[in-house]
Amino acid sequence: MVVRPAVDSTNSEASRLLAAGADHGLVVRADCQSAGRGRRGRTWVSPPGNLYCSLLARPPIPAPAPLATLTFVAALAVHQLVRAALPAARTVALKWPNDVLV
Repeated sequence: MVVRPAVDSTNSEASRLLAAGADHGLVVRADCQSAGRGRRGRTWVSPPGNLYCSLLARPPIPAPAPLATLTFVAALAVHQLVRAALPAARTVALKWPNDVLV
């Protein structure tokens, strides 16, 4: 795991690390992002106090399933993990495709 206090975007940082030879499975986490990206080119407001991370994955070619499904599977896994880890949390919800709200 690479932890940064601030990045432009965890996706951009993961891409730079990939180009530098980072390993499959590396997680990039930041306390805030100055240029976070949402879906369809939207900006993503990323103030401190939330979790921002990207997973560097190098799937086998050809991939066994459409790569877009990985986002949904990851969101479901994190949702289940948070619910198990924080049983007192009033609400743990998914905002598709990949946001977990606590």
